This record gives sequence, structure tokens and C-alpha cells, in this order.
Amino acid sequence: MTYEQPLPEPDPEAQGPTEAERAGREAVRRQAQGMGHREAVHAFRRLADAPDSPSEDEADAAGDRGDGGRRLAELAEWERIVEQLSLHAGTYDVETDPYVQGERAAH
Repeated sequence: MTYEQPLPEPDPEAQGPTEAERAGREAVRRQAQGMGHREAVHAFRRLADAPDSPSEDEADAAGDRGDGGRRLAELAEWERIVEQLSLHAGTYDVETDPYVQGERAAH
């Protein structure tokens, strides 16, 4: 099977993540280093259940929280890491995380 549909041109107006979002993701990755799936699930739930965590209804209003979207980025990063760890029995390693490696290659 070949992919024949042309890829869309990149949107020059599209903005990347904010500095706060990048900082949140990096903090989660540092925290997750060496964790197994169970530990990552526990860390995600602890953050999601915190009183100052946004609800699912607030996800579209990240800019209104005053944190530049950091908390939502942290929650999303934990969710991504938990999903990744559910696919294998190992521990999280930022150096072998394909998503992180893709980000690094893009910059």
C-alpha cells in the first residue's frame, strides 16, 4: 500500500507549544524517568485529582487558567507516557521515547 495523498503545507501561522507547556512536559519527563506503568498511572492520577487540576470541560480554556497551559500539558504528557508504558513491561526512559526523539529531531 502506498500513500498517495499529498501532505498539507505547514501552516506558517500555527504556533507551537508555549514556554509553560514545554516546561510542564519536561518536568513530567524528568519525574517519569525510570518509572514503570503502575508508578506512572499513580503519578497521573495524583496530578489529575489535585484540587487545582482543570476538569475536562476546562481543557479548551487553557489560557484562562493563568499558567500558560502548563497543567494541561503535564496531564497530557502523563497520559501519553502511561499509554506508552502500557505497551511494554519496561520503565520510562526519555532517551528511548520515540515522541521525544521526534521532537528533538524536528528542532
